[in-house]
Amino acid sequence: MKPTIIFQEFEQLAEALDVKIIQEKGNFKGGYCLLEQEKIIVINKLKPVEQRVRALAHAYSRRDTSAIYMKPAVREIIEAEEQ
Repeated sequence: MKPTIIFQEFEQLAEALDVKIIQEKGNFKGGYCLLEQEKIIVINKLKPVEQRVRALAHAYSRRDTSAIYMKPAVREIIEAEEQ
């Protein structure tokens, strides 16, 4: 599956998990945070899509996604980040 398609799948997953994805420019790594009860994942939009996918996968690996349907390829990427 192409990284851009995976990224789109992760954006849909964010909607299902009620998580907001913020893409900004800057000199930062990004990740998951909770800001005043709002779940946010911040990613650096200057990074290649593969690195943005990895950052999202890492953030999702910290959440319980077992009850949400996602394509097997997407779930494999998230589970790989758990290890």
